[in-house]
Amino acid sequence: MEHSLEVVTRSRIFDGLTDADRGAWLEASSLRLLKRRQALARQGEPAHCFYLVESGLLKLVQVTVDGKELIVRFVSAGEPFGGVVALDGATYPVTALAAEPTRLRGWPRETLGPLLHRYPHVRTNIMREMTAHMSDALTRVRELATERVSQRLAHTLLRLMRQGGRATPDGTLITHLLTRQELSELTGTTLYTVSRLLSKWQADGVLHSAGRRLVVRSPSRLEMLTLAEDD
Repeated sequence: MEHSLEVVTRSRIFDGLTDADRGAWLEASSLRLLKRRQALARQGEPAHCFYLVESGLLKLVQVTVDGKELIVRFVSAGEPFGGVVALDGATYPVTALAAEPTRLRGWPRETLGPLLHRYPHVRTNIMREMTAHMSDALTRVRELATERVSQRLAHTLLRLMRQGGRATPDGTLITHLLTRQELSELTGTTLYTVSRLLSKWQADGVLHSAGRRLVVRSPSRLEMLTLAEDD
């Protein structure tokens, strides 16, 4: 429990604050627990609460006009969701679902406002994170438009490894347990293609796949696959 709380207080959102300041933010927060697949917020709803993930994983999706859900990104421990609450009159641009059991710390608008007035640097940090997320989204759009499927999948696995990777004797374990369907949606391809590529890369010794567990055995070779032009 102490470790997960430290993940919150050491979030980049609180860069530039003293330990006492971070403690004040934590004390003003409320705990939210989500079961897997439970919704935290819905696209288009008025943004009323700012969150930091304490443990677990959020899946952010956008719903198209024809009702199809597109995965935008994942939000892991220490990362924020709902930064638009710092903007007056904003709505949530995406739907946030728990990809696994998830604990969050939340600050409703009426609590967040006075805190941002007292600690204006946090507003700057929130805007910085929102800008970084937009940059990540534009990178994915570029990849979808210009890269082959194998390159996009390699990029996706590298991002997941950097976001939630843990060193093991066999390599770097991607701690987020994603389905192959989720990987296919992130990569913009089919379930069949993702399964075929993962099987090939496992046979080549690049990674090990067992159900929803993925271990990257050779990050350098995975990096090389982002440059390969054959699927």
